[in-house]
Amino acid sequence: MFYSPRSEKDLVKILKDIDDNTYIIAGGTDLIIKLRNKKAIDYSILDITKLKEWKNIREDEKNIYIGSLVTMTELCESDLICEKLPALYWAAHELGSTQIRNKATIGGNISNASQSADTLLSLYAYDSEIKIVNGDSEEVVVSIEDFVTGREKTILKKDEAVKEIIIKKDDRMSTFQKVGSRKAVTISKVSCAVSLKIKDEIVNEVRVFLGAVGVKPVRANLIEEVLLNKSLNEIDLELLYDASFNQVEMAIPTRASKYYKRVAIEGLMEEILGDLINYG
Repeated sequence: MFYSPRSEKDLVKILKDIDDNTYIIAGGTDLIIKLRNKKAIDYSILDITKLKEWKNIREDEKNIYIGSLVTMTELCESDLICEKLPALYWAAHELGSTQIRNKATIGGNISNASQSADTLLSLYAYDSEIKIVNGDSEEVVVSIEDFVTGREKTILKKDEAVKEIIIKKDDRMSTFQKVGSRKAVTISKVSCAVSLKIKDEIVNEVRVFLGAVGVKPVRANLIEEVLLNKSLNEIDLELLYDASFNQVEMAIPTRASKYYKRVAIEGLMEEILGDLINYG
């Protein structure tokens, strides 16, 4: 079966009756790979690309709202995202090729919950919330950290879909960097997203998350400790390197890739710090 609702009302009716072999598709960049890997033959597709109301980026006094069908290209072309949410902008900008960015949606990126999902990492740094709608037309808002439960696992039930992402407007500085085989067209081997607040030139709040070093984004408490209550221009790089090294060691103590990632994260953190200093 192939379903293609033209409104949220139509979608809700379909969600109420779908089975475990029905897959929601938007950009399809992750789903097609998943279906190939599963060698799935007997399945139905629910195409939600015609839901225009889920393709908007808007703001009010408190929040920025991003519809789940907004593509990576549309994130990059948004002045609001570029100005207010630079970590998300750079995560979208560095995701895949131009062709993939034109198709891949932010809702798909987070719903698939890959351990290397770039936009997911930045949404963790912003302490974002996810609005979900179900087959009874009920809506619920959950934190991004509660939404993702493991590698490629979320709390989504078969009759639920991500409607939009909600991010508080609180004047945070932020940035995103990643390391891969090829900088622009790659799956992240290690990535980092940071958001922080500065008062009187001192970092008084900070959230740092590492990607591709666990089944889901890993909060980097050791790195946060180095940054907190310091001026960005006075951060001790050696302490930052040590904290980054130890953070990776704690996250993946038995994986062979830790030796590469421990070195890569040092250069990554130097770029992150440079971004934040220039941002300020």
